[in-house]
Amino acid sequence: MPTDAISLLDADPDFADGLDAETAQRARRDARTRLQRLTPGPWDAAAAMEPEVHHRGFLICDGLLVREVDVLGRSCCELLGPGDVMRPWQWDPEGSHVQAEVGWEVLEPARLAVLDGALVQRIAPYPQLGVELFSRGIRRAHALAVALAISHHQRVDDRLRLTLWHLAERWGRVSPDGVVVPLPLNHERLAMLVGAHRPSVTTAMGDLAREGALSRRDDGWWILHGAPPERLRHHRLAAALI
Repeated sequence: MPTDAISLLDADPDFADGLDAETAQRARRDARTRLQRLTPGPWDAAAAMEPEVHHRGFLICDGLLVREVDVLGRSCCELLGPGDVMRPWQWDPEGSHVQAEVGWEVLEPARLAVLDGALVQRIAPYPQLGVELFSRGIRRAHALAVALAISHHQRVDDRLRLTLWHLAERWGRVSPDGVVVPLPLNHERLAMLVGAHRPSVTTAMGDLAREGALSRRDDGWWILHGAPPERLRHHRLAAALI
């Protein structure tokens, strides 16, 4: 297979769920698509749109991106990683009374599988693949809904604690010292995630560190100590030993 192409089934093995071996082999061939590669730094998402008119979006194969949304000077951000489906240029300024500025930044080198009309036609005989793509959008919507609910907590330290455990549900890894959140989260980015000013986040993170709720490694990753907050106990922490 060319290095600038990938099959959805190789990008994410979950796409093969429910397929027998023979069907999976055919689907792996038919689900091949082009790759776009991104290097760390600001990303011009509009320029990444394929010339083909039926370009639907991207599946993130690997890497880490952040979407920043600014409304009247107040910003929030969303972290996206492997398995997420996105259509980064889709924003209809005529369809909303609230104007927003959207920016993208690549935090870690990324590969994006192109979801275009030709791919959709090729995978039509495999409805499971379409269902799996659809489920990725549902997952993003659920994660954003949880983040929105967390942002309504009054105390900044509660928002930070809940947000970090929410991120750990997806990205966390268990270590002897606690649950490591291997994401580049400085105080400014944490402030955008929880809807607070950076000085307030710095103060609250210091308080949480003194309480023993978290600590920071030399590489900048955060370590969560103890058990998840009660409000998150119904979630599944996807943790693996490192």
